[in-house]
Amino acid sequence: MKAFSDKKEKISLKVFITVAIILTVSALLWIFTISSKYVQLSQYKRQIIADADRNTDMVADVLAADRDTDSYIKMLSDVYEGRVFVIDSDYRIIKDSKGRNLDSFIVSEKIIDAMTGSDTYYVFEDDDFFRFIKQVRTGSGEVEGLIVVHISKKNMNTIMDNSDEIQRIIFFVLVVMCIILAVAISRISVRDIRYINNQIDILQNGNLDKPIEEKGFKEYRNLIENYNDTIKTLAEIDTSRQEFVSNVSHELKTPITSMKVLADSLVENDNADLDMYKEFMGDIVAEIDRESKIINDLLTLVKMDKDSSQMNISEVSVNELLDVILKRVTPIAEQRNIEITYESFRDVVAEVDEVKLSLALSNIIENAVKYNIDNGWVKVSLNADHKFFYVKVADSGVGIPDDCKAHVFERFYRVDKARSRDTGGTGLGLAITKNVIGMHNGTIKLYSESGVGTTFTIKIPLKQG
Repeated sequence: MKAFSDKKEKISLKVFITVAIILTVSALLWIFTISSKYVQLSQYKRQIIADADRNTDMVADVLAADRDTDSYIKMLSDVYEGRVFVIDSDYRIIKDSKGRNLDSFIVSEKIIDAMTGSDTYYVFEDDDFFRFIKQVRTGSGEVEGLIVVHISKKNMNTIMDNSDEIQRIIFFVLVVMCIILAVAISRISVRDIRYINNQIDILQNGNLDKPIEEKGFKEYRNLIENYNDTIKTLAEIDTSRQEFVSNVSHELKTPITSMKVLADSLVENDNADLDMYKEFMGDIVAEIDRESKIINDLLTLVKMDKDSSQMNISEVSVNELLDVILKRVTPIAEQRNIEITYESFRDVVAEVDEVKLSLALSNIIENAVKYNIDNGWVKVSLNADHKFFYVKVADSGVGIPDDCKAHVFERFYRVDKARSRDTGGTGLGLAITKNVIGMHNGTIKLYSESGVGTTFTIKIPLKQG
């Protein structure tokens, strides 16, 4: 099977279609030729038997009328190029188209079968003759003799030979036509594939903006449609990659620019005192921390993309995991008098990567605090059914405008860039969160209204794999 597969890789589709059509049609033509020859032979035999039956009836009528049958029997023997004779009930030859063996007896198994059988006629066949034996019966139905006709196969063989010659010519003509048709069909069949390959060669030069025109057979149209969708996805990925590189460059450059400005201000200010140095150095340290956070988040994203299949799955109490996260976030919330409430409907134990899931849930809950109003609230709830567990995080914060909802999970996307930088955001938190939840075969949904608040709902299977 493997050898056949290897051979197919070396044969073009055009050649394969051509050969397949030729072999298939040739086989069908051969079967048709054999079957038609068999049908023709059967029809010829039936015709001979029907004709012999009719003629022997006439001989029997002449015998019954006690008229001379010699001339009629002689004529039949000439027509059939054989021999006709009549046998009485004692197996004695009383009439012979050749005029031989009169009054002699003929006893054979076939003659006895015909004389004693219940059928009115019998047909036997050998290489050279048909032997048609017809019973001659009295008015009461008793067999009083047999009419035996030897029918030569010479005419039949001549007819069949002529028929074979004609069929061979027809077969050859049809095979030639089949080859021409097969070549035409194969050319038409692979024409669209050549077109697709040519277009792919053009696209390989980097022109991903021009889709392949959909034309040809339905299957080729579906192939082109799927290919265009793939190219569109690749183009979007390429655009996203370029935007990502641009955003990374911008985000990394911004703290460096700030630090350079601060450092230049100190260098150029000859009258700078100790307090100014401390203030400026504090700002520089803050920018360094911000730069470090961006780099760490980038490394986290890159590591997840690279090692997405490497999950350290274990059974984890999601209740305890949320308790730890909330204890860590609560002091930050208390600074702005934001109330955090946590409601657990049941104990939930799930198969998850504890470190990655902790990072994702922390990002969601911390964002609910950071982008909230003073004296606001954050509500966290945990529930589960027999297949999934659900984490819901709602806040009374600034909300997300409708035109931004589709982009909040994109890398470096910020709804309010100034506020994000003030709160220490890098624009990567939600991208990391969505990535982690996807690695757990889960989903995350966003419900938000600008100025009212935001709700994230996370759904993750209790068991992985």
